[in-house]
Amino acid sequence: MCGRFTSTATPEELMRLFGVSMLKNMRPRWNVAPSQSVTIITREGLQNEAVTAKWGLPPATSKASFLINARMETVTEKPTFRDAFRLSRCIVPSSGWFEWSAPKTPWHVQLRDGDVMGFAGLTFQRGGDLHFVIMTSAANEKLSEIHHRQPLVIAADAWNQWLGSDLELAARQCKIAPSHLFNWYRVAADVGNVGNDNPELVTPLSADALLPAKPDQADLFD
Repeated sequence: MCGRFTSTATPEELMRLFGVSMLKNMRPRWNVAPSQSVTIITREGLQNEAVTAKWGLPPATSKASFLINARMETVTEKPTFRDAFRLSRCIVPSSGWFEWSAPKTPWHVQLRDGDVMGFAGLTFQRGGDLHFVIMTSAANEKLSEIHHRQPLVIAADAWNQWLGSDLELAARQCKIAPSHLFNWYRVAADVGNVGNDNPELVTPLSADALLPAKPDQADLFD
């Protein structure tokens, strides 16, 4: 699953990457947690838009759960998600995510080149507010040693296909991002406190904590 992530892209980067024309002032976020608001990218007609949304879908009934993720494998089958997958997909810009291999043992995962990545997301309107969940896939190869799930990372050249109205094209982007695209390393347990939000949260515990990607596999989403 994905339970925490970073969102540190500048407005200028988001305008360049996604073609959004207007952004409110925003600050880098180093520890985005469920129920918090963050900038996501949606599509209105033919135009991408940067909007603020809350992470997590509040339960519709007292017996339902607060949902932050949607599984790629079942998103078209689950009544909670299938309409959103068809009609209201989004991209969640991120600089990396945190995963725990054990209690108080967090890792930070980022693209090997340090670029902004785009998580596949779904949006929902609840009580006048925009909410989103992050889609996940099975973890690939070495990443599965940390956790069995990972965010569904959409290749940059397919962002517009994911946001577009063609459902078949969007569905083709539901594929597991290979682990060689990423670096991951141990970080301090401070990230477990939602009150902490600073760059030190993504600092490796030690110089040898960084696990390098395979240098001979640079192709993106073969």
